[in-house]
Amino acid sequence: MNYLAHALLSPSEPLILMGNLWGDLLKPRDYTMVSADILNGIKRHRAIDAFTDSHSAVDEMMRLLRPYQGKYTPVVADVLMDFILSKMWNQYHPRPLEDFCQSTYQTVTAHLESIPDRLHPRIHRMLGHQWLESCKNRERMEQTLLMLSKRASFENTIPEAMYPYDLYQEQMDSLFVDFFGDVQRHINLQNEG
Repeated sequence: MNYLAHALLSPSEPLILMGNLWGDLLKPRDYTMVSADILNGIKRHRAIDAFTDSHSAVDEMMRLLRPYQGKYTPVVADVLMDFILSKMWNQYHPRPLEDFCQSTYQTVTAHLESIPDRLHPRIHRMLGHQWLESCKNRERMEQTLLMLSKRASFENTIPEAMYPYDLYQEQMDSLFVDFFGDVQRHINLQNEG
């Protein structure tokens, strides 16, 4: 899952959101410098990722992508899921996508001091590029894929990732709906436990 999905799957508690959003960037060496709520957010991030990695619908989506994306299939699947989530946003949240993103940017800005300083430049760049909206439409998605391709260590076909999506759009959208409903239920059950 990519950033937009992690933001949506966070509770309203700002510090849990911060941990969930930056769960991949925060390293064990950072854990003594952050609050218990941020650590809870990191646990949520990992639980979402573990659930995603073990879900049969995600496996099927990756099977469809793998002939076109090879070793970068997991990265492409993550951003494609944010693209599909953006496309279907009204099914998952009552507020418009742009309003949700702006509110999340404000929360991140207001609580940036809760995250180690070494991450601030990267987070500021992401805020400046409105990273939560990086997959919100076809044009932004293609820009995101191109950027990911340039950052990749090996030769790749990441910029052409919309081709397999277009081939299997109906199936991928359906797989996403199955998966996302399950991950929402899973996270809600964890909250109750």
